[in-house]
Amino acid sequence: MRSVAEIETLSLKKHIGEIDYQIIHSTSGRLRIKIPRLSKDLKYANQLNWLIESFDFIISVRINPAAESLIIHYQEKLVSSTIVEESLLMMIQQAAIAETSSQITWAETEFKPAIDWVIERVGMPVFSLGLALLAQQFLPIPPLLLAGVVAVAAIPFIQRTLDLMLTERRLDADILDILWMSLYTIKGDFVGPALMVSLIESGDVLRDATARANEQQMLDLLQGVDKYVRIERDGKEERIQLSEVKKGDRIVVYAGETIPVSGRVLRGTALIDEHKLTGESKLVSRSEGQVVHASTLVLQGKICVLTKRTGKNTRLGLAVQLMQSAPVHDTRVEDYASKIANALIAPTLLLSGAIFALTQDVSRALAPLHLDFGHAIRIAVPTTALAAVTYAARQGIYIRSGRALEMLARIDTVVFDKTGTLTQGNAAVVAIETAHEQISPQQILALAASAEQGNSHPVASAIIRCAEENGVEIKLSTTKDYRIGLGIVALIEDEKILVGSELLLEQEGINLDAIHKKYPNLKTSSYSLVYVAKNNQLLGVILFTDPLRPESTKVVESLQCQGMTTYILTGDNQRVANHVGAQLGINQERTYAQVFPDKKVEVICNLKDRGQIVAFVGEGINDAAALAHADVSISFLEGSDIARETADVVLLDNDLRSITHAIAISKRAMEIIYQNTAIAAIPNISVVLAGVLFALDPVLGVIISNGSALLAELNSFRPLFEPDTDPNSYVVDESLISTFANSQEVSNSSNTQKKTTTISDLLPT
Repeated sequence: MRSVAEIETLSLKKHIGEIDYQIIHSTSGRLRIKIPRLSKDLKYANQLNWLIESFDFIISVRINPAAESLIIHYQEKLVSSTIVEESLLMMIQQAAIAETSSQITWAETEFKPAIDWVIERVGMPVFSLGLALLAQQFLPIPPLLLAGVVAVAAIPFIQRTLDLMLTERRLDADILDILWMSLYTIKGDFVGPALMVSLIESGDVLRDATARANEQQMLDLLQGVDKYVRIERDGKEERIQLSEVKKGDRIVVYAGETIPVSGRVLRGTALIDEHKLTGESKLVSRSEGQVVHASTLVLQGKICVLTKRTGKNTRLGLAVQLMQSAPVHDTRVEDYASKIANALIAPTLLLSGAIFALTQDVSRALAPLHLDFGHAIRIAVPTTALAAVTYAARQGIYIRSGRALEMLARIDTVVFDKTGTLTQGNAAVVAIETAHEQISPQQILALAASAEQGNSHPVASAIIRCAEENGVEIKLSTTKDYRIGLGIVALIEDEKILVGSELLLEQEGINLDAIHKKYPNLKTSSYSLVYVAKNNQLLGVILFTDPLRPESTKVVESLQCQGMTTYILTGDNQRVANHVGAQLGINQERTYAQVFPDKKVEVICNLKDRGQIVAFVGEGINDAAALAHADVSISFLEGSDIARETADVVLLDNDLRSITHAIAISKRAMEIIYQNTAIAAIPNISVVLAGVLFALDPVLGVIISNGSALLAELNSFRPLFEPDTDPNSYVVDESLISTFANSQEVSNSSNTQKKTTTISDLLPT
């Protein structure tokens, strides 16, 4: 079986080529790795350097590009060498993905003033139109000069069309517009061509302006930090813009403020909430020498941070890059329109030639060249998608692409992973049952916690948390083998420890009949079970519970009311799966238990083979394969890296209610897209018919045909003006951050009065 690092590395191969490496030397607290890419790619080396520095156990990192070597020193008391190696090898692969992501960052992004940018795009077309109108009505402007001005105004459009044709090696329907403008310009009719290029450029500007606004929206959405920070210089504090902060600056952060940079604490101690960054609800304390990350919130205390990373080089920067890395111009409606329009190029040209041969009327012969509704749709569809994505982002929903938006509107089946998705992911140990009297609950808990170190699964976190609360000693394990969906096999003090499901122990040849006879209620209990064995001898079982998310029941009910079929997939046993399904109103025949990654994929594929459009919702490493095979994959920003990068839709608020809102947004967007298709196609076809039959005035034809495209473009903005009615809308606001900090402080003070779970509470009764 493969380790977590190996599985993650394999999943990354579909994005990039595997990075070659060789472990040259490994001693206590020191590791040297040879990576040939270091000598060829400085950006990769820098990216790898800061990724490795983000680990708390790292003391120093040294990269020698000439020698192709990476040397790290780490705190061996905090972590085993095996975990260090697995973590480093994962980062070696991940650095290549982070490097190829978008390089946009809120601290470095500079947009040209909107007015200047618009003038650059539409200034010349509008000037050519004004000049053509003046020449037609008032001024005797030389035709050659007018033709030159119109040609210059049309150059950007002509260049884009020719580049597309050369790149894709096919005719594009925009060639019809170019022919129409060229022939009318040669004929001496300048108003029509000038008006057409003005309307075309205006539509493109509207689309690109929406893209720019969406880009800025994404940056603002995840920024969550003040644009001004306190910097310490010569013993005094000054306020400067975040964009001016450089590596080596000392940043002072007070309680209630968000840490704006990544670095190490120089002095002070603070209680920090890293929930939005890591997904870990447990608060952490950071003091001198420890690493802190941008976007995390200081709840108590005051710290001075030595800046090591800013902007795109922080962990938050990676989230922003994720938001910026996906296309939206890929809806099927747009593809169909383009194919139809491109297929009509040759028939249109033949029709124009036939009409001219029969009528000798140039205006009638050129009328069919207006038949290019594909351009209007290529503008309106992406703009609608961009507007919908921008609106969704304001609601805490990241939709990766136009295809995801389209498929989300069509889904009829939603499949949920259970642990961490339908449940809170805050599992808690409720009891420890021992297989015989010679073993104590403390020993079982100690072995389980020692084996689970470094595992981010909610159950592992619950076991470790319970051990820490009870002062149980957690030992280092020399080797670990993660069995995805089953559990873990570890070597602790030369003894083989198994911690996992019933199936894991059965695979290792361990019989569980004795403990089931001793505790017959295990098979009927609604609690989930984790078995613990040493050297193939069963020691006992840990009972834990993971309560449902408060919103899970209503979300499932809402989806079912919309006619969607819902399923549950879980690696837990059938008894627990049925119990959760009953709470949610999901029938047993749609509840799959003891389902591991390959089985999840099989279930998804079977549903798709039946003709169902399937959305899968998951957040763990073991969900990545199922997410990749679903028609629409949905995860949380706080989920695992692989799940988040695989997902088509990322819920930034970690709230399942965002699923129903995302579906509503996508359906509304598709309604507008179909409206725009009609708005663009019907007038366009009408103009062609009128031009052929009645010799429609070319200027009127341009106004109707290209004006309808502009109208469709304006209609595309409607999603931006939808009211923010969703109760879970994602708003980054400093006053809310301060309120959150205050509420956390109150919560922390009240929590100190709660009783901590002790070993005696976990003994069988």
